[in-house]
Amino acid sequence: MNRMLTAALLLAVSASVAVAAESYKTKFLAVQLTSGTADLATLSPFPGNPLAPPVSAPAYSHSEYGFKAEYWNMMGSEYAFNISGGVGFFGEQDKPASTAPSGTGDFKYTQNSWNIRVGGDRMLAVGDKSFIFFGPGIEYWSGKAKFEDKSGSGATYETENVTRWSLGARIGGNMMVGPTWGITGQVGTKIGYASYKETGAETTWWPSSMDGSLGLVFKFGS
Repeated sequence: MNRMLTAALLLAVSASVAVAAESYKTKFLAVQLTSGTADLATLSPFPGNPLAPPVSAPAYSHSEYGFKAEYWNMMGSEYAFNISGGVGFFGEQDKPASTAPSGTGDFKYTQNSWNIRVGGDRMLAVGDKSFIFFGPGIEYWSGKAKFEDKSGSGATYETENVTRWSLGARIGGNMMVGPTWGITGQVGTKIGYASYKETGAETTWWPSSMDGSLGLVFKFGS
């Protein structure tokens, strides 16, 4: 009897080790569309304003859209190391009304950013083709804005870069459509510390926001 119990225990341990070893080989790579919040700042009033010189750099938030690539490497049967990187952008163009003074031109606003995130996920299999993941991460984000007056003056003002460090958490899922590819989506929240400097003016603040993404995921390994 003791020999049978010992053999059964060794078989169970061997199976667990084999499952863990196989899980280490599993990797996921996703390409996603993203939506989030850009935290920016501008000198106020803008440089070139004849009414007053710039005296401060107030912060503001604006929506942004973009793309990101995300990679998971399984570190066990239910845990994964995760890293992602992406870019964000937004654009707006305003045309003057028919009642605007003569010579008034279009006004164009653009913003762009980039980010990198490192974190860990608990990844749980739901059946044979789906995975739920959730976990924390640390993100570095940097972005700036540009203002262009398309009238005769042609004035253009581009801000310096805002830097933001954030601690966040997210939850999402990977639904495999084929053996090696599927659809992925996630939502998250974060709180961070942002800072901005320009011509001696300095602004710091603690922004918080929600974000989300949707795209394709590819599975490699076992």
